[in-house]
Amino acid sequence: MENILDKVKNRVDAAEVSYVESHKTEIEFKGWKLKESSVAQTEGYSLRVIKNGRIGFSATTDPNGIDDMVENAVATAEFGEQVDITFPGKREFVVPDIYDEKLEKLTIPEIIEFGRKFIGKCESFRGIADLDFSSERILTERKIINTSGFEGGYRKSYLTWGGSLNRVKENDVFLIWDGSAATYLPDMDEEITKMTGPFAEKIELAENVIDISTGKMPVVFHPRGVMIVLLPLNAAINGRTVYTGTTPLVDKEGKKLFDENFTVVDDGTLDRRIGSSPFDTEGIPKRRIPIVENGVFKNFLFDLVTAAKANRESNGAATRSIFGSPFPSSSNIAIRAGNTPKDDIIGSVENGILVESVLGLGQGNIISGTFSNPFGTVFKIENGRLVGRVKDGTIAGNIYEDLKEITAISDKQELVWGSYLAPYMRVDTLTVTGK
Repeated sequence: MENILDKVKNRVDAAEVSYVESHKTEIEFKGWKLKESSVAQTEGYSLRVIKNGRIGFSATTDPNGIDDMVENAVATAEFGEQVDITFPGKREFVVPDIYDEKLEKLTIPEIIEFGRKFIGKCESFRGIADLDFSSERILTERKIINTSGFEGGYRKSYLTWGGSLNRVKENDVFLIWDGSAATYLPDMDEEITKMTGPFAEKIELAENVIDISTGKMPVVFHPRGVMIVLLPLNAAINGRTVYTGTTPLVDKEGKKLFDENFTVVDDGTLDRRIGSSPFDTEGIPKRRIPIVENGVFKNFLFDLVTAAKANRESNGAATRSIFGSPFPSSSNIAIRAGNTPKDDIIGSVENGILVESVLGLGQGNIISGTFSNPFGTVFKIENGRLVGRVKDGTIAGNIYEDLKEITAISDKQELVWGSYLAPYMRVDTLTVTGK
């Protein structure tokens, strides 16, 4: 990497070299059978330069393409974006626990065995539903060096897994899925048991399809269902939306916008979490960033460029791929737990729904806070009990209106997709459209 910097540093005002190496091992089961296993390796360099206040960028995965990358980066700076940024100098940072030697030693047959264990737990559904399962083991190494004096690197390992049952009955399709991710090798017997434990109850509930009427009713969000309201917030806190003026949160820092029990934090310093690292992809140390604190909006997420354009400072939120320039992104988002047991939240609902998933999650103009999604996995609640499945319907709302009053938040959280920690939440102001 130093040799790349040497090739370019006298031709520009500042330069940054980023290196990434990734090893991915993947297995997939389809229709109760092993479909494929594969191994892939990616390695590449990215070069970003600043010349006369303009940014140039180029990248390569070809070991023989370094000179071309240097020439392209310098050339693109002639017409690049004009932004006043300074690459970080030497920094102190703490390396979180994000690499597990056990994951490094994990073999393809051992990963395949995870799928076989999932099949074993679902055997009673054979002939009733189709089954899918997939798992990936990824080992990465990242290094950054720049002309301001920063030099750092780290390794990360993580394992992802997920499985589903897809029951097709006449014209009715019902899908249930569960899965997670970790930077360490967990007890997969325990994880798969936890995944498949609720499947039987859900399949049974799905047999009783219930129509609902249109109107406002209590909605209990499963932790995965909470993503319906969390993703619009996540989109709105991206620093790019500040200088473009596309976020409704412009000039709202320090103002109470949500229920006082609603607190959201992004923390890239946590041990054993897939979104953690010692520094972001520009060399800025990761940190704990309050997003919403007791209902008060606190912070956006910035990288160097978006911070400069918004007249702010980067807070270590940059991410990037080999061939992409940095952009702001969350690390590990968590919604603070409340004080009500999950069963008590469901038990308090006389007539409502439990939303585990919807279709088209994250699509549409979510940055405005508005969402409208057809039902995915949704169950009917009557007199405090789950009594069946709601097949047809939509849920709609706006987070800046409907999260002003949150009826209840569960006392425990669940990890969603490996990087979101969310509780159950009850909201009573959402509009539900029935069949």
